[in-house]
Amino acid sequence: MAKAFDFIVVGGGASGCVVASRLAQSPAQPSVLLLEAGGPNEDAAHLTGAERYEVAFREGSPLNWAYKTEPQCNGQQIDYSRGKGLGGSTAINFCGWVVGSSEDYDEWARLVGDDSFSWKNAQRCLRQIENFHNDVPAAFQERIVPNSDDHGMGGAVDLSYQKEWLSTTHDVFKAAEEVGFGINPDVNNGAPIGMGIGTACIYKGVRVTSASAYLAGTPANLTIATSAMVQRVLFEDNVAVGVQVVSGHRFRARKEVIISGGAINSPQILLLSGVGPEEELRRHGIPRVLDLPQVGRNLQDHCFSTAGIVTKKGDDRMFKQSPSPMGWFQLPAVLNSEEFQALPLQTQTYLRRPLVPSWEMATHTPFFDDIQVADDEEVFSAICLAMNPQSRGTIALKSADPKEAPVLDPRFLTHPFDRRTAIEGMREMLRFFQAPVWQKKTVRTVSWPRDDSDGAIWDAFLSGLKSSWHMSGTVKMGHDAQEACVDPSFKIIGMQNLRVADMSVILYTNIINPERLSQPKANKASNHTQSTAYIIGELAAEKIMAEHGLDQAGSGQLAR
Repeated sequence: MAKAFDFIVVGGGASGCVVASRLAQSPAQPSVLLLEAGGPNEDAAHLTGAERYEVAFREGSPLNWAYKTEPQCNGQQIDYSRGKGLGGSTAINFCGWVVGSSEDYDEWARLVGDDSFSWKNAQRCLRQIENFHNDVPAAFQERIVPNSDDHGMGGAVDLSYQKEWLSTTHDVFKAAEEVGFGINPDVNNGAPIGMGIGTACIYKGVRVTSASAYLAGTPANLTIATSAMVQRVLFEDNVAVGVQVVSGHRFRARKEVIISGGAINSPQILLLSGVGPEEELRRHGIPRVLDLPQVGRNLQDHCFSTAGIVTKKGDDRMFKQSPSPMGWFQLPAVLNSEEFQALPLQTQTYLRRPLVPSWEMATHTPFFDDIQVADDEEVFSAICLAMNPQSRGTIALKSADPKEAPVLDPRFLTHPFDRRTAIEGMREMLRFFQAPVWQKKTVRTVSWPRDDSDGAIWDAFLSGLKSSWHMSGTVKMGHDAQEACVDPSFKIIGMQNLRVADMSVILYTNIINPERLSQPKANKASNHTQSTAYIIGELAAEKIMAEHGLDQAGSGQLAR
């Protein structure tokens, strides 16, 4: 007989750990099962953030699913790494903590008609999530001046600026001022425009993951099972009643199944369970439970490219824990372009809002670490990320075998607007590299275009094309089953007792506008998405707790 729990959460990443923990710790104390396909990651728990990152990206790492995309516009398969094991991708990412623009959240709330997703409510959630350490080094406190009142001070995730910054960070801010980028004293207060620096989920040299933050001191009513890959969700008619893992074991859910596998694995699990586009289910011989056309569609991601300069070395040394300066900017050349004018009016209006960036630049990146330089030289590099992409990709099954990686095609830069953003963003980044503070010590350039023409910049961008691993949109939120997959309560449209809570829901569809514009909407979160994944976990847990009355001890006759 299958073992039963009140709630089953599938996936131990940022959102899943939050949902499982919050439900289990609610006053009603429901029984909760958290299933994670990877391992417990206990062997990596003692590593510093940098050490764990290095381990995660070694070939054959137990921390990484090591996915690859289909060939993109330059014919290259792009790394699509995802975290494997408890903590998910919070165990392998760059540890950057960026909350993005307040406009993103307010637009999300407007489009789905639910103020739960507003910036004001997101800030409330962040205060539950964040444990902010306002430890900007004294040498930088003139430029970086966060207001502690804008951040959570007693939450689960430790965030810090870290003790030591590279001295070249001074040059970054100097260059930003010289080329007119401006300095932002706190990029994490909802107004990200300008050059600044974000916090990192590293504290006292150790990476903080969703597992270490939310699963420490696990209560007795929360069961965690690792190496438990879910094969499919079990249904009775249109009601989710449990899951089956690849070993054949089944677990029943008295109340709900919540899928939190992330933007790649959540649609994969739904498709394997018979929920998705009917033609794809038929192609793989999977019995149809629900024809939901948008499952696995609408994949969005922030792609980026790289460039750098070789400079004369100062008296600095590289601190692996040093945070990365980063800034967000609008691009008049994009907002005045033909490609922009061809977008739907609603999208144009949104992209013109003053806190919505066109592109992001992050410096001190590791992508040229293998460049050979003289003893008195060093590489200074940066990346250009295209924000608000209009290109849409897909995630599809390769087969009905859950152990086989899905087919991942983000279709990077296939929309003309994204191409224009990439070109103009790279052009601005190159202008930054030519600021007087850099010119006086530049020895040579690295991965620059042959000239300043659109064609040359485009070729250079493609030559360094990479994913920022900010996948989203593949189980998108809305109200109409033809245009969306989950409603604002994270429930699968047309099903009972089945929700999806992770970054896969983040592509908001304009369900309120009766024109039902079919062209892509520009509403991808303009941030580094782990903070949003935590917020989604908090919001989903709150909605589930409210619906089932879990805020009252002994409510709902939940199992013990």
